Amino acid sequence: MNKLVSSRYLLWVMMPLLLMNFTGYAMAVSIDDFDKVLPGEIDGWEKVDKPVTYDNKSLYEYINGGAELYIAYNFKEMYAFRYTAGDESEIVIDIFDMGKSYDAYGIFSHGREEDDQKLGQGSEYNSGLLTFWKDRFYVSILAFPETEEKAQTVKKLGQILADAIPETGPHPPIVDLLPLESLVPNSAHYFHHHILVNSHYYIASENILRIDGTTHAVLARYKKEGNTFYMLLVDYPNRPKAQEAYESFLLHYLPDAQEGVKKLEDGKWTGCRLKDNFLIIVFNSPTKDVLKSYMNMVATD
Repeated sequence: MNKLVSSRYLLWVMMPLLLMNFTGYAMAVSIDDFDKVLPGEIDGWEKVDKPVTYDNKSLYEYINGGAELYIAYNFKEMYAFRYTAGDESEIVIDIFDMGKSYDAYGIFSHGREEDDQKLGQGSEYNSGLLTFWKDRFYVSILAFPETEEKAQTVKKLGQILADAIPETGPHPPIVDLLPLESLVPNSAHYFHHHILVNSHYYIASENILRIDGTTHAVLARYKKEGNTFYMLLVDYPNRPKAQEAYESFLLHYLPDAQEGVKKLEDGKWTGCRLKDNFLIIVFNSPTKDVLKSYMNMVATD
């Protein structure tokens, strides 16, 4: 056997061992592997049959009225697992392959109220629901109604799944452009569908900002001296598209603005600025000076 063949054979033989972490669980390199990673029984809870797979066409059957959110983040595939303990109680595990870590972060950021950072690259536990993201995966584990015993089992299952994902993935770089001064913790929401921004701050029913799959956007909340205001950053693929969005926003949202800035009827200030391929918007600033200072804090180069 020559050295090249021998090396390849050794790698093939050793690969299952290389994909073991310190807990002894096999590492999940694809969504199918999670079925092998999750134990058949844990704390008296038994895994039910085989998981059910959903794609972006069949997800509506599983999440009636909620599938659009995941599809807006380019969801690829989901596995649904169930554990039972002999009565009507269930622990439901939904593992979403979002395709990219940006979108796994995005779907987590959309719904989280806080990030305890105990699992994966960001996590939250609240009233029986554990969510976390790591690399391209977003995981939801629900045990309702909540008990202390169920909560412990849910967290154990979450740890198993988080440990089984071998890599971490980058979060969207645009999030790092947000000014940190007076930023409300865990208020940054990443997206690239115009409807999603309205969940956190209503702008318009139409896509006046030209946000789509080619753009990266983040909305964050600020609180300064008792005043709440928002910053929206949008990164466009090229300058002409950014210019089009800038002009559209001024036309539909800030008509008669002077140099992109306008004092609204409630006395608050809203303004926008085009910088390279970025559109910077501040909503509801308490003063014109605060608005301009925050727009100046954004360093896009």
